[in-house]
Amino acid sequence: MKEIAVQGMNGEMVVEGDKITVKHTGPLFLGKRKVVLDIHSLQAVVYKKAHLLINGFLKLVPKGDNPMLYQTATLHQMGKDELAIILRAFENTNPQDAEDFYTYVVGRLDQIKAAENNHL
Repeated sequence: MKEIAVQGMNGEMVVEGDKITVKHTGPLFLGKRKVVLDIHSLQAVVYKKAHLLINGFLKLVPKGDNPMLYQTATLHQMGKDELAIILRAFENTNPQDAEDFYTYVVGRLDQIKAAENNHL
């Protein structure tokens, strides 16, 4: 599996296989600077696309958390979250990276859930 890296304005997310690393670079960020997660510990990924004039975000949702809570989240809230990065609208160098990251992680989560349901 190749590595998929997404650069955001407050850090980056990198997925390689079943390991996701979130690194924050913002000077005022109060949470952990680097978080490493196994994809099995996630329930969902919330992805709001960055458009021409509107920033977006990628948010990893751990098991036990409700992903619907983040559908209306503000960028200010996501900027403080250690499992989220903000995608800048007009400086988004490669928006396809965010799409690829989201598609890969959601696909793996679907495979994991299907495997768990088959064992029940």
